Amino acid sequence: MWEHIDKTKYDIKNFVLKILTRIGYPTSAIIIDEKFSQSGGKFFRPNSILDMLTLTLNQQRNEVVINEHSFLLTDFQKEIWDAMDTNKLMGISAPTSAGKSFVLLLKIISRLVSDELDIVYIVPTLSLLNQVTEDYNKMLKTLSITNCKIVNSFIPNSKADSSTIYVLTQEKALSVFSNEEPVFSKKLILIADEIQNIERIQHSTDLRAKILYDTLIEFRQKDNIEQVIISGPRIDDIDNLGQKIFGKATLELRTPVSPVLNLTYSIKKEKEKYYLKQYCTQRFGAFSKEITNTTYIAGYGKKRYTDEYMGYLKTLIENIGSGDQNIIFAPTSNTAKDIAIAISNENTESKGPLEDLINYYADTINPNYAMCTTLQSGVGYHHGKLPMHVRRTLEKAISEKKIRNVVCTTTLMQGVNMPAQNVIVRNPHLYIKKLSDSAELSSYEMANLRGRAGRLLKDFVGRTFVLDESGFEGLEEYDQMDLFEDTTLEIPAGYGEKYEEFKEAIHDAIENNRFVDFDMQKYGYLVSYIRQTVLRYGDSAKEKMNQVGIILSKEQVAAIIYKLNAINVPKDVCYKNRYWDPLVLNTIYNELNIKKLPNIPIERGAKARLDDMLKFLRDNESTNSMYTRYIPELYRDGRGRSALCRACMDWSCEKPLSEILSGDKYIGDDATEKIDDTIDLLQKYVSFNVPLLLKPIFDMFNPESVFLLCMQTGAYKPFTRRMIEIGIPRETAIFLNSHLFSKSDIQDVNEIENEIRTVISKNYDSLPYWIQVQLDFMV
Repeated sequence: MWEHIDKTKYDIKNFVLKILTRIGYPTSAIIIDEKFSQSGGKFFRPNSILDMLTLTLNQQRNEVVINEHSFLLTDFQKEIWDAMDTNKLMGISAPTSAGKSFVLLLKIISRLVSDELDIVYIVPTLSLLNQVTEDYNKMLKTLSITNCKIVNSFIPNSKADSSTIYVLTQEKALSVFSNEEPVFSKKLILIADEIQNIERIQHSTDLRAKILYDTLIEFRQKDNIEQVIISGPRIDDIDNLGQKIFGKATLELRTPVSPVLNLTYSIKKEKEKYYLKQYCTQRFGAFSKEITNTTYIAGYGKKRYTDEYMGYLKTLIENIGSGDQNIIFAPTSNTAKDIAIAISNENTESKGPLEDLINYYADTINPNYAMCTTLQSGVGYHHGKLPMHVRRTLEKAISEKKIRNVVCTTTLMQGVNMPAQNVIVRNPHLYIKKLSDSAELSSYEMANLRGRAGRLLKDFVGRTFVLDESGFEGLEEYDQMDLFEDTTLEIPAGYGEKYEEFKEAIHDAIENNRFVDFDMQKYGYLVSYIRQTVLRYGDSAKEKMNQVGIILSKEQVAAIIYKLNAINVPKDVCYKNRYWDPLVLNTIYNELNIKKLPNIPIERGAKARLDDMLKFLRDNESTNSMYTRYIPELYRDGRGRSALCRACMDWSCEKPLSEILSGDKYIGDDATEKIDDTIDLLQKYVSFNVPLLLKPIFDMFNPESVFLLCMQTGAYKPFTRRMIEIGIPRETAIFLNSHLFSKSDIQDVNEIENEIRTVISKNYDSLPYWIQVQLDFMV
C-alpha cells in the first residue's frame, strides 16, 4: 500500500503506523516518516489523541535507553535484548534484515557502560570485519563512551578500567591460541556471527570452516567467558548446534519473519514462449504472465556471458527504477569485473561525483585498473580479490549511494550490508565452464542472496530478478513448488560424520605411522587433528576428541602417545602449526639444512634463502602435499617460483602496490587482467599461503624473526607494520608512514601504537577524504 498509493490523495500514515506497531515493527515507521531523522528520534504526532496514547504505550514497551539515548526495537529485537540479561549461551536464527546484529551491538555497548569486560566478535570476511568495526565505532562515539578501544588483532588489555572490542576473522582469533601464555584473560563476551559457515566443516578442502569450528572449541575451554552468542540466517536447531559446540544448554531465539518483503521475479521459457513469473511467500505457486516483446532476451539457457547477454542485462538495469540501487550477482571475480565493464556507459567524458575516488585508485593501483573506468558510470564491483584500501573506500561509496550498480560474487552472502532495492541473478551456477567439481548456489544460499534486496528501515519491499529460471531445473535442491522459498539450514557440528566414513583408513594410517600425503586427501586432515590433539592433551585427548565426534579407545590413544614420544621436533612448534601432521613437522626438523633464516626481508640474501626453503618443501616427499596445497601450479617451478619469490620480496619490503603494478606488463588490452592476477598473487599467496607454508620452519629455527610477519602485512618498518596490524589498509599505512611518521624512532610496540593513534587523531582533518574513510575507527 505504502509503495503504490497516491500519497497526494490519501494520507495513510496513521493507519500504517498503527499496523506496524501492532505487529511488532514500530521501528519500520521510520520509512513513512520523512522528518524522523531531523526530529530528535521522535515520530510525527498522530491526528487522534487516542491513537497517540496507544502508539506511545506500544512503543514504550520496545524502547531501550543507553547513556540517555533512546532506541526503539522490534518485538524480536526486544526479545533478544531481554534474553541477554539472563542467558549465558544463546543461538539467534533470523533472516538477513531482522536486525539481530544491531540489537547485539546495542546490548553489548550497554554492558560496557556498566561492566568491565572485553568483547570478541568473530566474523568470516574482511568486508564484514570492516563493517562491524565501523558500526561499533560510530555507536561508541554517539553514546560518548571513551574507555573502550576497537582493534582487529589481539592486543592484551591490562587496564582494569577499560574495555577492548576485538573484531577478528576466525584465522586471527585462532592464531592467538598458538601462544603459550594466557590470552583473552579478562571477563569476556563472545559473539560468532554468520555461524552457518561451519556447515562446510565436512569438506576436506574447506580450511576456513575448520578454523572457525576449532576457534570456538578453543573458547569452550576458557572459564572466564560471561556469555556466548552464535547467530546466522535461518538456521534449524541452532540451540542443538550451540549445545554440541560448547557443551551447554543453549537458548534458541528465532523468527522466520523479515521486516522487508521479498518479491522474486524470474524469466521462464516454456514451449518457445517466455513468461514473467512472480514468487512471493504470501502466495502458493507463482503468478505468471506471458512476455510478448522478447526482443531483448538473449543468452537464455546458456552459461557464457556474451555481448548479447550483457546487452540484455544492461537493458533491464536501465529500466528498473531510476533511483534504485542494484546488486548484480556474478559467479566469479573475473566475471564480476567483466559485467561491470559491460554495463558501464562508453565514452564517459566526465568522471562525475566519484572523480576523487577514481583518481585515488589510479594513483594507488594503476590508471588501467578496471574500477577507474566503471566508476565513471556509477558502476562498481566487489569480490574477495580487492585490495583492502579499495574494499574500504568502495563500501563507503556504496553506503553513501554514490554507486548505483554493484556487481558482486558470493562475498555478498557473508552479512555485508550493501544498501540495494534490487538483486539481479542470472542462474545458480558458480562457474562459466562446468567441470566435475563445479559448484552451484544452494537453495539456502539463494535465499540469503535474495535477502540482500531491500534495506532495513529504508524499504518495505525488496526485489530479486532471476534472468534464467532454466538454470535451476534439474538441480536436486530446487523444485517448482519451493523454487524461491526461504530455505533453512541444518548445520552439522564436529568431525563425527567424516570420521565414521573413513574410520578404517584413519586408524590404518595412525597404526602404521604413515605421514599425511596425497593418498589421504579426503581424510588426512583428521589424521593430523588426532595426532595434534593427542600431542597437546595426552591421556585427556580421548575426552577432547569425543567432544568433536572422534571416538578412540584408551588403548588407541596410548599407542599414539607412544609413537609421538619418538619424534624430536619441539612440541610447542607442533602446537603453533595445528593443521600440520606432527610426523611431517618432524621430517622438516630433522632434514632441512639451511644455515641461517632471514630476520627481515631487506636482509642480504633473503630472497635466495626463501627460494631454498620452497625448493626443500617441494622436493621432500613428506612435505610435497602441503607445498602443492598452498602453491598453485603456475608458481611451483622455474620462472613461476622465481616470480613468486620476487613478489614476496617486493611486498614484504613495503613496495607500494602502484610501483609493483607499474611497467609495460600492465599496459595494453590485457592490462586489467594482469593487474587483477598480480593483486590476487599478492593477497592470496604472498601474504597468506606462503607464510602459512613457511611458518613451521621459522618456528623451528628462527622464532624471533619477523620475516613472515613482514610478508603477511606487506611491510617491514615498525610504524607501517603496526598500523596494518591495528586494521589500517596496507597502502594507506605506507602513505601515512611516509607523511606523518618517517622521522620517528620509537621502538616499543605499545608506544608505537599510542603514537599512531595520537598523531592520526591530530592530523585527521587535514587528510584526503578517502584516507579519512579508512581511519574512522581510530578517531
